[in-house]
Amino acid sequence: MPTHSEALLEAYASCPPSERVYITLEIWQSSFDQPARVVANVADDMTFGIEPGAVRNAGEMVTFIACPFTAEYPEQREGQPPSSRITIDNVARELVPKIRAAQAVREYITVIYREYLGSDLTEPAYGPVEFELRTVEMTGTKLTGTVMVKNLMNRRFPKRDKNYDYQQFPSLLP
Repeated sequence: MPTHSEALLEAYASCPPSERVYITLEIWQSSFDQPARVVANVADDMTFGIEPGAVRNAGEMVTFIACPFTAEYPEQREGQPPSSRITIDNVARELVPKIRAAQAVREYITVIYREYLGSDLTEPAYGPVEFELRTVEMTGTKLTGTVMVKNLMNRRFPKRDKNYDYQQFPSLLP
């Protein structure tokens, strides 16, 4: 489960003008030769560190393409996991062929959300949070789709590494 770093919590609480939060997305599917990575609200491409233990480029500094994107607040429906619509505008030429090729494969596109602090770009201050991109639409240079938390219904709660059984918790019903 992703956690906020102490520095990010402090930046959220005090809002120092010198501290900037960078929001990034990593887009991946098995049909891609390499992940597409984008960063919002910047003019130039930036280099960020990927967290140790990541599936791709763990512990490395990688380039994220400057590309505006937005996400709506998650929609809540009874009996369904929360979903949100994202829009990536001005999609780079490198991303368009990847998305078109991915639409031909029967597999969801993975989107990984990370936040970085301007004072430490070597690893995420928050994240990674993994989503599945569904119902993808491309109009011109705009990509729109619905993201859902990957496999939310089958996640263990509240601890990912704990199984609840009748011996430890006798009040559980069979």
